[in-house]
Amino acid sequence: MDDREAQRRAALGAFLRSRRERLTPGDVGLVGGPRRRTPGLRREEVASLSGVSVSWYSWLEQGRPIAASGQVLDALAGTLRLTRAERRHVFDLAGESDSGPRPAATGCPAVGDHLRATVAALAPNPACLLDRHWDILAHNDAEAAIYGGLDETPVRRRNMLWLYFGCQSMRTVLRNWEAESWAILAQFRASADRHPGDPRFDEIVEDVSGADPGFAERWERHDVAAFTPALKCFDHPRLGPLTFRQAKLIAAEDPELHLVARYPADPSTRRALGMDA
Repeated sequence: MDDREAQRRAALGAFLRSRRERLTPGDVGLVGGPRRRTPGLRREEVASLSGVSVSWYSWLEQGRPIAASGQVLDALAGTLRLTRAERRHVFDLAGESDSGPRPAATGCPAVGDHLRATVAALAPNPACLLDRHWDILAHNDAEAAIYGGLDETPVRRRNMLWLYFGCQSMRTVLRNWEAESWAILAQFRASADRHPGDPRFDEIVEDVSGADPGFAERWERHDVAAFTPALKCFDHPRLGPLTFRQAKLIAAEDPELHLVARYPADPSTRRALGMDA
């Protein structure tokens, strides 16, 4: 075990111990019993409630090189009453992917004023804020100008998948629509598959399928892809040819929110956006 691995395991053990020590027997439905010499739950109590042996849990807190499965980590997270952020921290330290249940979707998440201000401040560079459904939660005027009529689009259709497949003008405005649409669909499919049972994804797919006769067949191919930086080329009816480099950033306070910003890739695009005036 190298030094970095040892440090990671030590951090995991220390974190679990700190969370064990802040709980009382009453917090987890146990009788307190005689006066305790140390604060919090005993190791044997955590082990019993989590369905693991005392020796194994003790080794985990001691930072020993033992394997901890996602199922066991899930049980420990429940026993120790970990918050969502704490649970994620434990899985990260253990080197495991957290595939446990996620909160059900309840519509668009609240967007802080600071994020809206950031999107606006990026003008004249086009920028928008997307949630996990690829719904557009905020955009600046430059972003709206690329697609045309975005502000007049019904809220439920202010969605990147809809813009690509349900908005016919995109097939002429976006120079490489065929390749771009496949990439967008594959990224959207990967996001949808990570959130099974989320009704908003189903709603979007049904809506787009009704607008594009070939979409359903594409959807059933189950193609998936991750975001990769690429040039975005538009033939805009008013601004002319536009070429952008694109960046996609995750909001630290909510990993489900993504800031997408586009920057001119050539002098003619800068001039079209009035950046050299």
